[in-house]
Amino acid sequence: MATAEIADGEMLKYAERIKGKVVVLTGGANGIGRDTAILCAQYGSAMHVRCNVLEWDDQVALFEQAIAHFGAVDVVVPAAGISEHSTDFTGILNYRDGKPLPPDMLTLQINLIGAIRTVHLGLHYLRSTRSKPDDWKALVLIGSMASWEAIPLTSMYTTSKFAIRGLMRSLYPLVKRDNIRIACVDPVWADTQILSASARFFLRGSELLTVRRISQTIFCAATDPDESTNGCSWLLPDATGPVLRVERESLDQGTYKMINDPMQMRPLFEKSLWLIVAMIVLVGYRFWKM
Repeated sequence: MATAEIADGEMLKYAERIKGKVVVLTGGANGIGRDTAILCAQYGSAMHVRCNVLEWDDQVALFEQAIAHFGAVDVVVPAAGISEHSTDFTGILNYRDGKPLPPDMLTLQINLIGAIRTVHLGLHYLRSTRSKPDDWKALVLIGSMASWEAIPLTSMYTTSKFAIRGLMRSLYPLVKRDNIRIACVDPVWADTQILSASARFFLRGSELLTVRRISQTIFCAATDPDESTNGCSWLLPDATGPVLRVERESLDQGTYKMINDPMQMRPLFEKSLWLIVAMIVLVGYRFWKM
């Protein structure tokens, strides 16, 4: 796995690029989201934060208000999130009227479904509010080191963060065509409100990652102008070491070799296109005969 080490002193290297940009961010009331909002505002960006990510209308209003106030959306950061919220998969079931209840899905609903909704709206407004073809835009997702290493008793949380990294990788080939940067920032245990008392007890004696290091990494992932760093994961595996930027991963065996090679995909696309045309002609002929 190819990685590049990024020192803390390099995180704000391209800070001037954020000046005048409109940043739409969820989870801005506290923690990583709040500190990211403060950092971006310090360097001259216009901020629009806060909404209930579980409510679709709230998310729509968040973006519409940003357009109404500032006329554009340039950077989107779905930072709302919670830690593990259930005891599912531990063998402990909750019952009602003698029957087991379904698993608690709140962690997935906020960390994954809420983020997907933000991304869905964000990409629309990033694309539709570009005033010049070369205006840069960015979407930075918040993952976790839990998507790289199995952490017991955090199944819902880990699932949500694996999915976020998958979402980033899947979107990259699409958004790069529109000159939109995309990244996933994956921090280890951080000193935020979502870290439960039990987790703090388990981690006693260990140094926790500061929120400012995470927000600076988000800032860097958004503002870095180098196209070769687009679509990468940015890992913070410990409290004091350098940020590790993981180069774009690819699987180049079997069918994936064809998917990753546009020249091999072209004949398949052309065959599919001709098949579709032939089907349309056939259906039209049968309809005409009727």
